[in-house]
This record gives sequence, C-alpha cells and structure tokens, in this order.
Amino acid sequence: MKLYTRTGDRGYTFCSLLGRRVRKSHPCVEFVGALDEAEATLGLAESLLRYTGARGVEGLADTLRWMQELLFRAGFTLAGRDCLEGRDVEEVEALIDKLSSGLEPVFTLNGGHPAAAAASLARTMIRRAERALWRCLEERGETEEARLVARLLNRLGDLAYAVQHAINRALGGEARRVECRAGR
Repeated sequence: MKLYTRTGDRGYTFCSLLGRRVRKSHPCVEFVGALDEAEATLGLAESLLRYTGARGVEGLADTLRWMQELLFRAGFTLAGRDCLEGRDVEEVEALIDKLSSGLEPVFTLNGGHPAAAAASLARTMIRRAERALWRCLEERGETEEARLVARLLNRLGDLAYAVQHAINRALGGEARRVECRAGR
C-alpha cells in the first residue's frame, strides 16, 4: 500500500463528509482530524493499561478500545454509512452511571496513573472533536445522524472522565482536588 499520493501537497484533501475536495483548513477536515487525535489518545491510554503490567483493569482497557471503535463509527456515520444507533449512546450512558457511582462532584487535577492522565487527555480531544463537529455542521447542515454523533461525542467525553477516575481508583492513582482559595 502506498501511503502518499501527493494530491494534498497544495493544501487540499478529499473530505468524505462532504464528498468533495476541500482546503485542509475546512471545518469538516478539522473535525476528522480531531476524531483521529481522540482515537489515538484513547489507544495510548489503553496501551498504558495493557502493557504496563496493571492488573484488574482489563474491563477498563476494553472500554477504552470500545470508545476508539465508537469514534471511528461516528466518522463512518457522518460519511453516509449506517454505523450508529441511539442504543449506542444509551450503552455509553449506562457505563458512565456504573463507573461514576461514588464520584464526588468536585474539580480534580488531571493526572494520577499515566493511563488515567491519557484518558483525561483523550477527554479534552473528544470535546475538541465535538466543538469541531458543530463548526462543520454550520456549513454542512444538521441531519438526524449528525445530531446522534453529537450526542455520542458529548457522552464519550463524560465517559472518558469516568474512566480516568476509575483507573485511578483501581490502580491507586491520586485525583487531587482543586480548592478555590487564594495563595499557595
């Protein structure tokens, strides 16, 4: 397989969401790039769990891989393939509820176990993809499928937060609480 085509050397690329070539700075290309970044960072978090000898977190590693797959399916859906259903969002919501039970409603600094930090980074990238989607839809137009993808991204950001805290709980990582006070 040849990895380069030279067709993008002048700043244009084919956008499957629009079915045509556009500038690489186009909002829909930005969205696809943000999805790619989020998917890769979820892969980093999953790898950190699986390959650092962490025990008892296989279910969380599987969740991270599932989240990666959902991001790909979101992109496929916007490109015209039928790869998502409302049931997918409901499954994400059920998992959020399960993983977040017992979480206090406080602000915490990101970090702890390296896999938790990677999950937190993925959360920010999922949120970026969600914002980029809305910019893309301003030009492309909203559809039922696009609204489903937007709902999914919104929930996946929440799930990444829940996974981050679940990893830290399982592996003894510290979630440091942020207090609103002056001084050090």
